[in-house]
Amino acid sequence: MTHIAFFEPRYSSYKPNDWELRGSYKYPSLLGNLGERCRLTIFMRGIPPEDDRYRGQLETSHGVRFRQLDTLDDSSEHGVAALTADFAGAIRDHRPDIVSTLNGRSIGHNFVLAHAARQTGTDYVYRIAGNDIAIQKAMQESARLPFERTARRATMIAQERYAVQSARTVIVMGGTERKRIEPIVSDVSKIAICRRGVDSSHFAPADTLPRQCNNFLFLGRKRAEKGVDLIEAAADIVQGKRPAIRFTIAGGFEERDEKNRRYRGFYGYDDLPELYHEHDALLLPARSEGFPQVVMEAMSCGLPAILSHHLFEQDFGIQDGAELVALDAAEIAAAIMALHDETGKFAAMQGEAVTHAREHFDAATNGKTYHAALLGGSQ
Repeated sequence: MTHIAFFEPRYSSYKPNDWELRGSYKYPSLLGNLGERCRLTIFMRGIPPEDDRYRGQLETSHGVRFRQLDTLDDSSEHGVAALTADFAGAIRDHRPDIVSTLNGRSIGHNFVLAHAARQTGTDYVYRIAGNDIAIQKAMQESARLPFERTARRATMIAQERYAVQSARTVIVMGGTERKRIEPIVSDVSKIAICRRGVDSSHFAPADTLPRQCNNFLFLGRKRAEKGVDLIEAAADIVQGKRPAIRFTIAGGFEERDEKNRRYRGFYGYDDLPELYHEHDALLLPARSEGFPQVVMEAMSCGLPAILSHHLFEQDFGIQDGAELVALDAAEIAAAIMALHDETGKFAAMQGEAVTHAREHFDAATNGKTYHAALLGGSQ
């Protein structure tokens, strides 16, 4: 039986939301029934307690074994050698056939895992959940710190190239990431698009869809690359022109109401369908993303999406339920007002969103694609 080991971020009791997302949703949706034909081990520096409900579900329903990894978990330039030795030691002790990640870890961690896999002669699958270099660029520039011509950026580029070339398979979540990776891989056939997908029985349209688009939703972390500042600027433009339009900015924000928008905190998996049903369209004019779960969930619930052109042009056409815009507050505001004003366009995009989601985002279908890419010749 093929043994697969995943090297994951540690469990932290003081970050319950992070673990809830991984334990209740991310890991189960990716693993599916893989445990019926493979041995599955999740390595963490700190593992959940034995009585944790999500650990119990993963162990009993998905066949996962948790193993404590004794390491400092430092993938910085000074920690790479020690972390590589710790990863390699765990691989030698437990002898997996394939090593990879589920959560989508930093370039540094993937470089370390690729290096440890090469040292031990183990099959390595690189799952890229987003453009880590672009994320760091957005974060540094937001803090008014240099990034473009720094040693840090050069190191990240070199580490990503090493991991990509070392991997037997490179898993990406969308066409934009595939296009970005193609120039740095010697064999493009080893790139596979595998999304996590959504449970279509959990994320489905409301019984009655709204006739006019008044309520716009952003759902995501409070980070510079997400484009919340662009949404706020667009909301200010809209406020004086379309007073009926309201915005919700949710996912990790201090709860407050301000102008034509409300800010909200974390939403658990069970509460997400209701949140989507309370809104008419999704906003995600991000600077950097992989292929966000929120887009698949929202569109499955019948919400059209306003998305960044440069991130999603490889994945959405003109009749796929998405409006693609530049990273410009005025253009975003114009798209918002057009969706509000043109009820025929809004109705058409609602239907297109649901159709596209059913054809492309089903978890069961995507899970089979992911398992095939992960196992490769070990199937």
